Amino acid sequence: MRAPFRPALRLARRAGFTLIELLAVILIIGILMVYLLPKIPEAIDAAEVTACKANMGEINKGLILYKTKFKRVPKESGSRFLASLITSGTWENSETSAKKLTCPGVDLSALSVGDLPPTEWYSDLELVDGRATSYAARDLKEYPLRKFPGSGSEALVADDNDGGKNHRTATVVLWADGAVTTYEIALLREEGIVDEEEEILIVGPESPVEELQRLSLD
Repeated sequence: MRAPFRPALRLARRAGFTLIELLAVILIIGILMVYLLPKIPEAIDAAEVTACKANMGEINKGLILYKTKFKRVPKESGSRFLASLITSGTWENSETSAKKLTCPGVDLSALSVGDLPPTEWYSDLELVDGRATSYAARDLKEYPLRKFPGSGSEALVADDNDGGKNHRTATVVLWADGAVTTYEIALLREEGIVDEEEEILIVGPESPVEELQRLSLD
């Protein structure tokens, strides 16, 4: 006996989202924006701090190579201490090399080299001054290094924080033993090293951190 004929049920095709579904999606996007947008500046700054630390590590390697070639560290102080890595031929004069000598957290327009091609930033040591980089480096005239690689208490290079912060909360420092660390402004406030209202860690002779007083902004 044949089964009774039953017509197949056709599912109606949906032309798109319903109004309720669209509103739900908009609501979810709005909630995500509320929570994520404030964190974007923090994420960008964290990436720039990481890149800055990488620069410091490369500078340390460059100084070791310089020492191997010339049996000493550069004799110049401050920005010229850094530029010597290029002017001496220790590093190739290239865009990659030049960008290792300044903090990625600082807009190039704030520096004197901002309008020049990177291969001209540090090509002439006589033209290099503190405006050419956003790093402070060792003042070798006042604080010569007795040994390199050397002590982990001897600062070689740091964010200069000159005229503003290189990074939102951290100041990156390269030490003579090759270590790269950061000073956090919040911790310095807790320890009473800087005042509560202070937002910038001064680097150079006026720094509240003794080790950073041995760096030059020139």
